[in-house]
Amino acid sequence: MIPWIETKQFTVDLFPTWTKTEGDKDWSLGAVTVDVPQITSRLDQLIASLNEDQWEIKMVVPLDKSLTYHEHQKVVRAGTRKEPEAVLGAFGLGWAAGTTSSLLVVCQRTEWLDPVDYKARMKERNDRLAGERNKRERAIFQEHNAAINTRITQAQKVLDDLKTNGVVVKKSGFLRGEKFVVDGAEFTNRTEAESALRARIGELEADLAALPRQLKALPPET
Repeated sequence: MIPWIETKQFTVDLFPTWTKTEGDKDWSLGAVTVDVPQITSRLDQLIASLNEDQWEIKMVVPLDKSLTYHEHQKVVRAGTRKEPEAVLGAFGLGWAAGTTSSLLVVCQRTEWLDPVDYKARMKERNDRLAGERNKRERAIFQEHNAAINTRITQAQKVLDDLKTNGVVVKKSGFLRGEKFVVDGAEFTNRTEAESALRARIGELEADLAALPRQLKALPPET
């Protein structure tokens, strides 16, 4: 027989009805009183559930929660026509109280399997892990491909615009002088602008040739 060890973790809420929120003026120390019968009942339910499937508790981590009270007795100066209302100061101290609100429980159990069942379970486990890995890789590759396709679309749009419109002439200033614009860049003479246009078209065509090769093939769905 071959041992098969399983582990699981979960939380147990000891105060399911704890609903106080910060700023509630009705808070009192009674809000954090430990309800022993309630805790005992929930732990009994936990033990019974674990015993059914022979889970052994390996670790328990308490998760704390605290209540804080910040309200003070304020001294307020009444407003006048010239001066607005103002808070001059406050008296009294706030307080905080903490207690364990839930437990993180880590359990483990061992089953003894014959070799055939052990191999079948290992295959099922490995197939599940491979499926999860493929799913993560598909999501990463899909995000990568979406970014590449966006760049392709943008480059194609700019290239089409440049081939259609070429150098754009813009008049500006008091004397309505001419400026020559290529993809947002301004030039003072047409010769420089046309040279920049050819260079920019070459860059975009090179990008459009190279970008598709950066797309990744998606792993098969499982």
